[in-house]
Parts: sequence; C-alpha cells; structure tokens
Amino acid sequence: MVASRRDVLSWGFGLAMISPGFAAAQVYTATSISQAAQQARRDVGRLGRRADNLLRQTVADGAEKGATAVRRFRAEAVNLSRDLAAIFNGRVSEDDFLLIVPTRELDLALTMQPLVIRIAPRPEEVEASLKEPLPKIEPLKEDEIDDVVLMIVLANLGAKADDRAVFAQLKDDNAFAAALRDTSGAVRAKNYGLAALELERLMRVVSLPANIEAIAGGKPGRIRSIYKVLTVKFVPFVGWTLFTAQLLAGIYQNRDSTAPMLR
Repeated sequence: MVASRRDVLSWGFGLAMISPGFAAAQVYTATSISQAAQQARRDVGRLGRRADNLLRQTVADGAEKGATAVRRFRAEAVNLSRDLAAIFNGRVSEDDFLLIVPTRELDLALTMQPLVIRIAPRPEEVEASLKEPLPKIEPLKEDEIDDVVLMIVLANLGAKADDRAVFAQLKDDNAFAAALRDTSGAVRAKNYGLAALELERLMRVVSLPANIEAIAGGKPGRIRSIYKVLTVKFVPFVGWTLFTAQLLAGIYQNRDSTAPMLR
C-alpha cells in the first residue's frame, strides 16, 4: 500500500517529536522568561530607539551646529540614562540581565563576567557620569587626525589619552589600524554619518580584551574601570549608539576648541 503524503509527513513529525535532539531543543514561551524581564526587554528596546534618534540628530548637526549637537547630547543623555538605570535597578532581577542583552553584544557582556562587573550601572554611577564634562584633549600641532581621534576615544574611556607607546601598540593590529584610518578619513571629510558607522566599528575593535589590556597597561583595576565606563553608557543593552553619539559630540567640541586639525 502506498502511503499518502499527509501520512508520511505525520509519521516524520512524530519521529521528530520523540528524537533526542528535538526533545532537548529549547522552546521560547511566555513562561520561559519572567514577566519582568519581558517588559524590561520591551522598554530597553524603546529606549534604544531613542538613543538611535539621538545619534541621528547628533550626526545631522555636526557640520554646522556642533555646539547645538553637544548641548542636545548632554540634555538627552541625562533623561535616557536615568530611564535606563530605573529599569535595571528595581524593575528586573540582576539574574535576568543577560536575557536583555542583544545577541550582538553578548560577547562583550560575557567578557565582563569573569571580572565580576555588574553589566548595568547603579543609579549613583550614572549620576556621577552625567556630572562629568565631555573630555577635552590637548593635541600637538604635528599630531595626525588618526592620533587626535584615538585621543578622544581613549579620553572617553577614562584612559590616558596621550600615551604614544599605547598608540603604537594598538596600531600594530591590522584590524585596529584599518578601523582607525577609516574613522579618521570620515571625520576629515566631515562625513559624520559615515564617521558614526566607523566609530562603532572602531569601538568594537577597541573593546576586544587584548586591546583593553593594552590600553590599561595590563593592570586589572584599570581594565575593570574601562569596562565600567561601557556599562555606564549601557553598551551591553543598547549597543554602541549612545557611546558613539558621545564620541561625535566630543569630536565636535574638540574640533571647535583645542583640535583645529579636525575642522
């Protein structure tokens, strides 16, 4: 007797249901994640879209309204950071933090775990960060734009911004050198939309463990401090958008003051 197509499909599905691989597969249901974590994921997603919009506005104002972009960033970052901090300090369990991390930022979050770093900042850490001015750098006249951009990045990480030995060590890495070169080229051309994309690319390379170790001089305390800067900007949860907006604002501020080579 020839089995019908429907019979064959039913038989095959039945085997799949009892096979070990199928039985072990995790099925996402409303009960597999706490209601609080589900709501937190939604709310962080909405705030992430606000961060996206802030970056878009920061890019748009860069060429002619740098001071406006800096003021807007400072104002919007306050509300955005406080709203994010409220979610991770009272509305969702710390045990559920990793459930809210997007997959593309999971490597960064997991890198922090052995260092015993809380991947979401506490309110007092956020408030302390909001009171700090955007870092100003003092480049030399002979400094190339590559070096100036790197100074701004390192200063925003809370690291020493003028250590030429660290510059050389980082640039020895081909991926780092290429990302820095392309970022600097976009800044030089005043193509701030492209610069935003290249800054994210650069930060993904900067944040690799080997490079963080180089920037920190191999000192565990400094390594933790640099990663803590990233948590205060909620990078594990909203990606690099907010941090990139801060870097762009810093580029505009230094361009219009101490770093004329960025003009």
